Amino acid sequence: MLDIDKYRENVEPRDVWRILKASGVKFVKFTVMDINGRPRAELMPIDPALDVFRDGMPFDGSSIPSYTTVNKSDFVAVPDNHAVYVERWNDGKIADVFMNVIDDSGKPIMRDPRNVLLSAIYELQRSGFRALMGVEVEFFIVNNSSGSPALVDDGMYFEGRNTHVLLDVAAELTAAMSESGIGETKIHHEVAPSQYEVNIPADSPIKVADNIIIYKIMARDIAKRHGYVATFMPKPFWGINGSGAHTHISIWDLDGRNLFESKNSEATPEAQSAIAGLLAAAKSISAVVAPTVNSYKRLVPHHEAPTRIAWGYGNRSAMIRIPFYGRRVNRFEYRHPDPSMNPYLAFAAELNAVMKGLSSKASPPPPVEDIAYELNAEETPRTLGEAVGELRKSPIASIDYMRDIIAAYADIKEKEWNDYESIYKWDDTWSKITEWEYTHYLSTA
Repeated sequence: MLDIDKYRENVEPRDVWRILKASGVKFVKFTVMDINGRPRAELMPIDPALDVFRDGMPFDGSSIPSYTTVNKSDFVAVPDNHAVYVERWNDGKIADVFMNVIDDSGKPIMRDPRNVLLSAIYELQRSGFRALMGVEVEFFIVNNSSGSPALVDDGMYFEGRNTHVLLDVAAELTAAMSESGIGETKIHHEVAPSQYEVNIPADSPIKVADNIIIYKIMARDIAKRHGYVATFMPKPFWGINGSGAHTHISIWDLDGRNLFESKNSEATPEAQSAIAGLLAAAKSISAVVAPTVNSYKRLVPHHEAPTRIAWGYGNRSAMIRIPFYGRRVNRFEYRHPDPSMNPYLAFAAELNAVMKGLSSKASPPPPVEDIAYELNAEETPRTLGEAVGELRKSPIASIDYMRDIIAAYADIKEKEWNDYESIYKWDDTWSKITEWEYTHYLSTA
């Protein structure tokens, strides 16, 4: 079982506070994650923040969706001193600190998405493995002055012209990622107009999940300064590519050997078993990795988003792709997720599926070479409603550390789907983006 005190013991709270104060930080933003992957935070001056670093932050758990009921609402969040970021893009005055939620006995609350992912990592380590993940986050930079989003450039994949967005916004984002501690990375224009992709460097799943949250905050702040909106809504425009969060996964043993690294051009037996596990779970975890009504308008043929549960080498139409550029095979890319996901829940679900495949030595179907959209193969759920139905009967819904949060999550997502269906019929609107979606997802997904 996850032990928060043991996880925190390697870093002295006062040392973290002292370094932040010496570096010029004026405020600390102590952040708790909600069930949707949205950060909830308390901002306080640097001097009183020392008490929170030492003793934790009391807060009303009933005011954050699905944490608890109003009659049992006094919770404490303790800082994860491994997860501290300085907002250099905002002059370095604010530090973001991620928190883990505990009860009055110090036991981790399993409605906290960070605790759920840490538990999945712990179970992986208990089996003798660790995971590395990296994510390609696609997003749009748009103008929203008219009440609905508008494209701001006509660029294409790997656009080389120095457009205003590429020269100013994208360049500033790349520099800010390095300065904030996310790491050195790259950014490029994606296939659709106004669409960009940034690489979140490979690291432990908890670090990458935190990095995604910080990146989304950063991107919105920087885009706003330039008069734009950075949106992580999966499909803001019909007729062009939507945005994915393609997740690269490798599994290592505790001696530092990559179990997916092959000496030839074929996936290792361990990689194939992991792929089999993830494919088997694809329908049941769809609501976690593609969590919005709008997500299922991205999952349509011929826009580089998966619609068939298949895998292949270098095949971007498949759900799982083995990146292969004539060199070694060392990871796979899961193309189902999109950037509106709660990365903590999504990664926990993915790791569980991967481990199930590894432990059973499962075998995947043959890799596909053809365009997967045209195959007579099992399809992804067609709507969020279908996906929630699959999630409720999923094996992850009965895992000790996920049972509680998945039940609550399914209820929230079912309500989201029902709210949409009370206004629109899917058969009439699957090929258009509605005002309801812009209201619910454009600035918050």
